[in-house]
Amino acid sequence: MKLNWKLKCCSIIVFVLLLSISYEVWFISTQGTISIDRVYNFKHTKSPFMAMSNNDAQMHLSTDVKISKRVFSMEEVSEFIVMILNNEHVMVALKTVWKKYFRNSEKLFSDSENENFESEADIMLKDILNKRNKNTFLDVNEKYEFNVINRTCKIIEKSLSRKGQCILSLEGTLCSELRTLNSVAARNSKKHKKKPPRVWREENSTTCDYMHMNSTSFSLLPQKNPCYEECDGGYNTIRCLPYFLIIGMPRSGTTSLYHHLTHHKDVVPGKAKEPMYFNRNCYRGMNFADYSLNFDEMKTHIAAEMKFSPFITGDASADLAFDSWNWRNFPGNQGLQQPKHVLPFYIHKLLPKLKIIVVLRDPVERLYSDYLYEAPSARYLLSLEDFHQAVHRAVSKHKQCQTQFSIRTCAYNSSLENYKARLRVGMYHVFLTDWLQIFSRDQILVINFDDYTKDKKEVLIKVSQFLELSNLTAEESRLFFASHARENRRSNRTRDMGDMLAETKEMLREFYKPFNVNLSQLLQSNRFLWSY
Repeated sequence: MKLNWKLKCCSIIVFVLLLSISYEVWFISTQGTISIDRVYNFKHTKSPFMAMSNNDAQMHLSTDVKISKRVFSMEEVSEFIVMILNNEHVMVALKTVWKKYFRNSEKLFSDSENENFESEADIMLKDILNKRNKNTFLDVNEKYEFNVINRTCKIIEKSLSRKGQCILSLEGTLCSELRTLNSVAARNSKKHKKKPPRVWREENSTTCDYMHMNSTSFSLLPQKNPCYEECDGGYNTIRCLPYFLIIGMPRSGTTSLYHHLTHHKDVVPGKAKEPMYFNRNCYRGMNFADYSLNFDEMKTHIAAEMKFSPFITGDASADLAFDSWNWRNFPGNQGLQQPKHVLPFYIHKLLPKLKIIVVLRDPVERLYSDYLYEAPSARYLLSLEDFHQAVHRAVSKHKQCQTQFSIRTCAYNSSLENYKARLRVGMYHVFLTDWLQIFSRDQILVINFDDYTKDKKEVLIKVSQFLELSNLTAEESRLFFASHARENRRSNRTRDMGDMLAETKEMLREFYKPFNVNLSQLLQSNRFLWSY
């Protein structure tokens, strides 16, 4: 009797376990495959397409559409997807399916049914790729068939990319999630490897892609900062460009100024202070899309706002003012003795509303500071006598050049000097004249370095007004005006060298005097004579 009772208990437990396992097998098999009862419900409005089982309709009212004027069968959905993957336009694909439905149901295809096909097809394709409907489209179970889903998503992206434009955004869909997972996995697999210095492949070129572009090459979003939307592998992606440029001059406080600006609540810093795209790296393989990656942080602010955003970003490549070193290869300059077009011409074509900031320092002091700063990278030994000889050679070459060519031609001739004495950088009048001929005067803010060092707060207020930045609270102002220790100051070794030789300084003052006179007349201010 006792044994029978134990046997009965064991039998009941086994029965319950078998029942539970049977249910699990049934559940997995029904959820992991296509059910012919699943349909796409469609309202001919802008409401989304939703995939659901008839039995589950009551359980998903929060995400699915229960009542519908139109039902797409599984066969129609399959036909639609096949047409998309065969590179058919979404509007044509949906219209084909729609007309077939009317033929089969013996209804007339009215003109009113011809509206909003493209937008409705976008919604339909996005919903098909949505993770809650993935089994309806892909006929696989994500848990066991990850590679199949991944491969299908890549086919979709390739198909969309071939069209040359984004049909829809895949963000928020299964494919978007897989893309994120893949990028994370790739980063994890390489976490012990050294990160490459650039995202672009370095290769030499004689032309820059942006010189063949203009402001109509992309459609700007209605934002303060220039941003636009483009298709990247089937994804709508926001790209941003700089709202302002700090074009110069080297060794004139541009690093300090830039880092002060990045501590304003409206300014989003780029990945690099000096991407050097317009004047150098565009010849080394960096293209326009690569350049926009420097401002990727900006797009997160634009996307987060979902409305007009006050945020801006900038490029502080401090050599832009004068560095048209390759001007002979610029479009329109071939065969000329002096440049017809220099960097501001092409930058203005691309960004006509750009704000320009330039800091000018006494060219004599700037040249000596430049000599001391460039020594480690240019690998020369520092000495006052060496600097004097370098200046003497550069002055002689420029004077000889000016006997045969115009001052402007010589100013753009980088072969006349080396990093020991970049004499031409201090010919401010020549370069600033070219920028002012392209950009309007109210787009360019000229700052005297002496003013910046004497009253930094006043200059920063002026820059804020120029860039039309928001007003700051007391705490925000404290952070904005505070010293951030990001200035390229002289090292102890260079400070021990003292000032340049008196004869070197006299030689430079004589050379730069006519340029400073012209500059003060151009800017209508004696502050740029520097007491010569």
